[in-house]
Amino acid sequence: MNKYNKLAKNTGIFFIANFGSKVLSFLFVRFYTELLSVEEYGIIDLLHTTASLAVPIITLCITEAVLRFSIDDETNRGKILTNGLFTAVLGNALFVFTAPLLVKVEAFSDNIMWIYLLSVSNSVYMITSHFARGIGNSKLFALSGILHTIFQIALNIILLAGLSLGIKGYLVASVLSNFVVAGYVFFRGNLYRYIIKGIDKKYLKAMLIYAIPLVPNSVFWWIMQSSNRYMITFLLSATHNGLYAVANKIPTLITTISSIFFQAWQISAVEDANSDDRAKFYTNIFQILSSLITIASSGVLIILQPLYKILTEESYYSGWTSVPFLLCATIFSCYASFLGTNYVAMKKTKGVFLTTVIGAVVNVSFNFLLIPYVGIRGTAISTFLAFFVTWLVRAIDTRKFVKIEYSPIQFIIPTFILLLQSILLTFGVETILLQITLFIVIVVCYIRSLKTLIGDGINMLKKKGGK
Repeated sequence: MNKYNKLAKNTGIFFIANFGSKVLSFLFVRFYTELLSVEEYGIIDLLHTTASLAVPIITLCITEAVLRFSIDDETNRGKILTNGLFTAVLGNALFVFTAPLLVKVEAFSDNIMWIYLLSVSNSVYMITSHFARGIGNSKLFALSGILHTIFQIALNIILLAGLSLGIKGYLVASVLSNFVVAGYVFFRGNLYRYIIKGIDKKYLKAMLIYAIPLVPNSVFWWIMQSSNRYMITFLLSATHNGLYAVANKIPTLITTISSIFFQAWQISAVEDANSDDRAKFYTNIFQILSSLITIASSGVLIILQPLYKILTEESYYSGWTSVPFLLCATIFSCYASFLGTNYVAMKKTKGVFLTTVIGAVVNVSFNFLLIPYVGIRGTAISTFLAFFVTWLVRAIDTRKFVKIEYSPIQFIIPTFILLLQSILLTFGVETILLQITLFIVIVVCYIRSLKTLIGDGINMLKKKGGK
């Protein structure tokens, strides 16, 4: 099986297993906005955001090492899983000692326990599922995503709609979903066979040497993606953060497509790290990625306002003007992540960190400048600028590893048109005919890539049919 077919196969597995669950979760936004006030949704989002910051710090990004080492080193997989779980448990135990600091934050004072439970449950879930992925059990990894979504939605229906538990009900559902699915992966994938007695300190040191440089990168990547929540909450209010959190649900359509792809791409990038035609392979895959997410984003912008009215309760509707630039931010986040795999594949994780720091500084700086004047729209613009700069710096820096070609017609022009669409919508020019025209121009620019993609897909189906 050549590398294109292998990437397509892995992407197909992750797509079939994950896309349905992601869409289901997306469609339940209306359910959550009906049962939770804007302020409650803002508090929940802030707690999840805090836990997502804590996990890579307290676990020293050991999950990334578990995935990377389990792909490469088949003979030491017992050491990899055992060392990974040990690091995560120890880190979470030490995290508890931060309670005296967290209790001083008003938004956390009544919810500290939930931050700890979200952190430890998410750590265990991530390590078990990523280890399954690393040892080649992609189907189980993908299935875990489906089960996680279904289980959380089912619990939320019971705890929110049935028992009216509000914030606590949502958090109980999140924690239980993490633990239950982690347990399922552990026993269904027979991961217990890999648990060994004792910790191999020498091997753990090698894993940490790889993982620790990713910690500051994770922190600064979090700053670009999530610190906005804190700035909105403290500069505006928790209610505004609720509006922003729901606005972020629309870009999850694009994030879903890209995250499914990246699950497969990271494996291919590592396996293809030393091949002679890496530049051509990376360029071809990047063209496909950019064409799909740019066209999808442009299409979403056309139907954005009616879609938002369907998906959200009326009190959340004013947040829709943040969506266009959040979509653009998501796109360049995908591009930056794509280039970031170069650093991971070549084990040059320092470059990931340095480029992310630049983006984080841009994000925080523009947040302070824009939020007081244009509210949560300013946060969306700041996030876009941060990811754009991160991608641009990585595009220049990673040419020492692989030279990806960026076509004017199949990348630069469509990207500029999408930005034009976003500017027009964000600042009040809402002509549907103009939006449709710009969408058509984008499709025309990518027509060659689409023909190639469709042709390859048909050929692959014919081969499968022949077999």
